[in-house]
Amino acid sequence: MSQALAMQEILEEAGHTVVAVLLGGVTGQSIPEYVTAGFQGKLKRFRSPYLVRTPNQKGIDVGRSILLNLFSSLAYLREIKRIRQIIRELDPDLVVNFYDLVGALALRKTGKRMRRIGIGHHFLLHMEGYSCGTRALMSRWLLGIHTRMIMRSCDHILALSYRDIAGTGEMEVIPPVIRRALREITYSAGERYLAYLMSGGYLYDLVRIAEEDPSFKVDVFSEITTEMEIPDGIRIHPPEAEAFREALSGCRGLITTAGFDTVAEAAYHGIPVLVIPSRHHFEQRCNSMDVMRSGIGRAVEQLSAGAIGQMKSPDTGSFRKWADQAGRLVLKAIGE
Repeated sequence: MSQALAMQEILEEAGHTVVAVLLGGVTGQSIPEYVTAGFQGKLKRFRSPYLVRTPNQKGIDVGRSILLNLFSSLAYLREIKRIRQIIRELDPDLVVNFYDLVGALALRKTGKRMRRIGIGHHFLLHMEGYSCGTRALMSRWLLGIHTRMIMRSCDHILALSYRDIAGTGEMEVIPPVIRRALREITYSAGERYLAYLMSGGYLYDLVRIAEEDPSFKVDVFSEITTEMEIPDGIRIHPPEAEAFREALSGCRGLITTAGFDTVAEAAYHGIPVLVIPSRHHFEQRCNSMDVMRSGIGRAVEQLSAGAIGQMKSPDTGSFRKWADQAGRLVLKAIGE
């Protein structure tokens, strides 16, 4: 969603018109208000594959994820047909796919000649010679099948990377696309940490740390709901754009599961970053290795007071110069 918002800014500033945004997800899944507001009535929902959390909410249940999505195959086929109809009616010159499989399959038979761009950091993981520092061969194989199915539905691939590396004949490597509002904040380190958690189980680790150290203070942004008693130093917020931006601009450091966009937003301002990859989540394992490799933060297996105490500000001047080229490289890729 963050990448789509940033892409809309890049395209509209160059004079293009974004006519619709199709968002995949689970039936009944809530959408943050800043996303619906950012797309101003252009948003259309569809059902797409999803990942099932483990009971402790600290990782992915790979087996159940595969089975439940297989059971939903007929629903996905209906969504593919519906998306194709929407595209035919809108008649766009360009469709950008942010690594969604249902959307990719829909793009194969639309009956119209249009540019199809695939964009995402996932593509980078499948470049020849790219190492994730793990022997999770089954997970790599499954993600590889997913990625190749999407690539076959695209005319051009843009692989998002924290650092400037050479692309291949199949894909071009570009910087993270970061929303203007997050690029333009003025950062000044404060006393409270900022936590953005995809896996709710890590809240319990933060509670344990706060109970052991009453001086520990953190603002947690997540859709987590819990009945447990929360120490005074922890504040839980819904994913609200303005509140998150304010917390980021004055945080002591960012603690997050190893997604891509939030790390890039923090690294742009030289904010200390600590990532914890969700368990059995191959993509996050790779992202955490890339955070270390790019010198923009630390990765740990277990969230602890010691790991948080070792966070330090990275020298991200080169990262910022790289990230500032994103808009130019995107427009070049689509033929500006």
